[in-house]
Amino acid sequence: MHVAIKDVHTFSQLALVCKRFAFLTMTEDRVWKRIALGPEFGMASMLYRYTCDLKGFPIYPVLTPIVPDLTPTLYPTYRAQFRRRPRLRFNGTYISTVIYNRPGASHTHHYNWSSPVLIVTYYRFLRFFRDGRCISLLTTSEPQDVVHHLTWENCHKHHAGGLPSVVMKDALKGRWRLSGPAPTTGLKDEIPPSLDAESTYDSSTHFMPPPMENDDFAEREDEGDVHVETEGVISKYMWRMQFALGNAGRKDGSRNTKLSWKGFWSYNRLTDDWGEFGLKNDKSFYFSRVKSYETGLLEK
Repeated sequence: MHVAIKDVHTFSQLALVCKRFAFLTMTEDRVWKRIALGPEFGMASMLYRYTCDLKGFPIYPVLTPIVPDLTPTLYPTYRAQFRRRPRLRFNGTYISTVIYNRPGASHTHHYNWSSPVLIVTYYRFLRFFRDGRCISLLTTSEPQDVVHHLTWENCHKHHAGGLPSVVMKDALKGRWRLSGPAPTTGLKDEIPPSLDAESTYDSSTHFMPPPMENDDFAEREDEGDVHVETEGVISKYMWRMQFALGNAGRKDGSRNTKLSWKGFWSYNRLTDDWGEFGLKNDKSFYFSRVKSYETGLLEK
């Protein structure tokens, strides 16, 4: 139990010790129940409502997440629930590597042997925190130069030369939530999802954009989608992204390691309208574990 709470990957490696450990690792439901429903790696750390604003300030009152027991209703065992049920990972970052070609000369509409070609490479990073905050970053810097600086305290506007300013000057603060396992209430008003109708709401502190036309928020949401809202490059804009959680198909059998794009929108605070970005060159995000993040504990 102690090994499983500390690191699930290490717990799974116990199966290599002997046949008895292999049997216990695969079948001990008490341990897998603690993992699946616990706050370290399981569903107790998943948020199905926004708990903070775009600046990371908590929205009060913060509701305690309710973890429904879906065994054996949907999953035969707690191990199956932990592996199959959509959940985000906090002990690393999701990275999207985008590589595409474009003409290297002006007014070139077709390629030939003498035309220069530019290979454009950039990276998108998404790091999620347990309290509902997240960091979004688009940069040309290599992942090994970014991941160790991808912390909340480095997301500020007063960067100078040197590290981590070079890689973090374009980082955007934001918030995240998962699509809930149960029908959600309509969000057609200006009250944030984590506030009830009797709570006070200070619009100058917490920004809640109006829903888009034909918004699916008022409908039943299928569990497995990740909703991210971040600051825009300039203050009058806000970005909204939606992803589908999936598996990257790795040989080690890791789950919830892929974020596939489902939509990317911008909201203009001045004109009060939505716009949609094209996703022609953008690629899916893949999870990469970062040992310095440990279990993704809250940062002060």
